[in-house]
Amino acid sequence: MLTCAEFLAEFGDYVENAASPDVRAKLEEHLHECKSCQVIVDSTRKTIRIVTDSASFTLAADKVEPIVRDVMARIRTKKR
Repeated sequence: MLTCAEFLAEFGDYVENAASPDVRAKLEEHLHECKSCQVIVDSTRKTIRIVTDSASFTLAADKVEPIVRDVMARIRTKKR
């Protein structure tokens, strides 16, 4: 089974549905056993839903991608 650090290294691709089927299966196996990572996924999905459903929060498309890349790079760097 993956460690939490290994899970978090792939977390961005998992949330964005970009992980390969093999990696996704390993991530879901980890989630089945790990309550901490379940909370991270649930909180992230809820946050994304709140932000995207909110009419008061908008960013131009060209501003969003660099922010997402930066956040995911920081997550991957800190968890390795």
